[in-house]
Amino acid sequence: MFGIIAVTQAMLPLLSESPAGRIVNTASSGGSLTLNSDPANPHRGMFGNYSVSKSASHSVTLAFALARESTSIKVNASCQGFTATALNNFRGTRSVGDGARGPVRLALIGDDGPTGTFSDENGSVPW
Repeated sequence: MFGIIAVTQAMLPLLSESPAGRIVNTASSGGSLTLNSDPANPHRGMFGNYSVSKSASHSVTLAFALARESTSIKVNASCQGFTATALNNFRGTRSVGDGARGPVRLALIGDDGPTGTFSDENGSVPW
């Protein structure tokens, strides 16, 4: 989370000069407080350090989005799903290319695109 804050603050002067500044943070439905508060959520038992850090990054993403609502900068979060990376010993069920689709889509949204959203390949994810 501190990395997200530091990098975003360092880049804001450049993004402010851009006609289409975009910030897309990687997110995880595992950090969704809404989903994890539901006793029927089958992944609820995995809520731990990783999930808590993702919940914090979700909050930071939303805070940056709200602070820049009156600008052309769009700030969103994207969940890539269980993507095969070194973090999970490449056991993920999605390829890196498939996992990248959501963040790339948000990075390329137009001026009328959303800001302050959290989504995955199926649409909106509750914070």
